[in-house]
Amino acid sequence: MKLLVDARTGWGHGIGRVIVNTIPRIAWSRPAWQVDVLVLPKDVATARDAFGDVANVVVVVCDVEPFSLGEQTRLSRYARGYTLTWFTNYWVPLGWTGAFVVTVHDMLHLIPELLPASVPKRMLSRRTFAKIRRDARAIMFVSRFTEDAFARLVGRPRHGVTVQLGGDHLTYGPPVPIHERSRRLLVVAAAKRHKNFDLLFAAWQAARIPPHWTLTVISPSSMMRSSIDLDTMGQDARVDIQRGVSNEALAALYADSAVLLMPSLYEGFGLPLLEGMLAGALCVSSNAGAMVEVAEGSFVQFVNGTDQLGWTRAIESVCALIDAGKIDIQAISDHNIACARRFRWDATADGVIAAIEHAAAPLLAAALH
Repeated sequence: MKLLVDARTGWGHGIGRVIVNTIPRIAWSRPAWQVDVLVLPKDVATARDAFGDVANVVVVVCDVEPFSLGEQTRLSRYARGYTLTWFTNYWVPLGWTGAFVVTVHDMLHLIPELLPASVPKRMLSRRTFAKIRRDARAIMFVSRFTEDAFARLVGRPRHGVTVQLGGDHLTYGPPVPIHERSRRLLVVAAAKRHKNFDLLFAAWQAARIPPHWTLTVISPSSMMRSSIDLDTMGQDARVDIQRGVSNEALAALYADSAVLLMPSLYEGFGLPLLEGMLAGALCVSSNAGAMVEVAEGSFVQFVNGTDQLGWTRAIESVCALIDAGKIDIQAISDHNIACARRFRWDATADGVIAAIEHAAAPLLAAALH
């Protein structure tokens, strides 16, 4: 098996979590495979740090930028000599002729009210989704929600499987009791329209809560992941906006924050909600996308993402609950940690391996003949 992995996007969050946490596990589990990882020049050092101790992983430098015209015309040359290519993002060049599998994280590019895009890009997105439905030997969806959305908006693929993400990539240590944590409401999200920052800040400003409560927003540093300006929202003295924090700093914020807020209007998976649950924070989330699926069985307060008054009241109630300390809210925290621990990267890697082996089996059999 000679596997090429397209890892040119998403090294900050989301897709980057999949790349960093599955590729070593796949390579260790299948030592006979040759795994070449395609990265941009700016990500070479990061990739070598992530994969440097894995003997059968090779970092291949590629200067073809994602979402560029060159990607459509030049990327296909990298398919030569490989059994299969795994696209970790759905953006497969229309002219790609090599055998491939793909991971689909969400369907946002087909929802114009949530993700602004030009008409040509939206048309190209539709053609790309149609291509992967037709040509992909396997499509991995990060949630049942995304798999169902793909079927509704594009159609059923020839082989589709849900491979949920893991959550065990941050190190928290023993959970800090809720009453001992900073009175902080934490939000971890890219600066994009569907993350629902307008409603969040309006609800925060309207909430009648004591002045010792603060709001911290963690957002990736990559401008490609931003479509709104958070700076004007950070003029409130009790709002702290941080960009591009390290994994260690992010884990420390999760572990020290009493509350996680996730007001998104759409999520293909909802990794920050899972991270917040694993850290033991009390979580308030919208009921959009896959977040109810991710929080299944846990004690998460769900509020409609369009209900500003509901979010104001949720912020007030969770802050009052923690300040009052009259019930055993630590039991809620402990229960959510236990629920979230079922999401492990070992299981994600096993799911990816199964999809790849399903897709490659007829190719390898044909090669033997």
